[in-house]
Amino acid sequence: MIEAACRRTFVLCLAALAGTAGCNTPPDLSNRTEEEPPRLASVVRVADPQTASQLVAGWYPAGQNAWRWTARQFAVVLRPPIGAARTGAVLTLQFALPEVVLTRLKSVTLTASVAGASLAAQTYARPGDCTYVRDIPARLLVGDAVRIDFALDKALRPGAVDARELGLIGVWVGMEAR
Repeated sequence: MIEAACRRTFVLCLAALAGTAGCNTPPDLSNRTEEEPPRLASVVRVADPQTASQLVAGWYPAGQNAWRWTARQFAVVLRPPIGAARTGAVLTLQFALPEVVLTRLKSVTLTASVAGASLAAQTYARPGDCTYVRDIPARLLVGDAVRIDFALDKALRPGAVDARELGLIGVWVGMEAR
């Protein structure tokens, strides 16, 4: 009985690795090599496992396959969009501030920096869905990757219920060319 269940699980795992279960066509890997790292994305949905490696600091495990809590300080690495080194880009962070955070902290101020250059801060005092949008000058978008560091002026301290420092709930972060 256990052996049959293990065999069934093994077959399902193999099917998932080959693509969709029940599909007899193997995935096309002809354009990939082991030496090639995956290409960075310009937009990261924070719960997407394919881009999770771009969340480089201050992000907690994904919740409900849709979001992640952050710490007070957190960072992401993004690929500059095509043409952004000439025209600049617009940075967007989509997130939520739960009522429990604002009940305790009253407001939070979010800042970001790119290559050591600070972007304007924004203060949030209402719970719910929020957006942080800032222009990034072209001079900061050279190269194949840009690290963006975010910081909140305060966060919930670790406590008895949750041992993590909790800032905001990230949904996605990205850049688009201007």
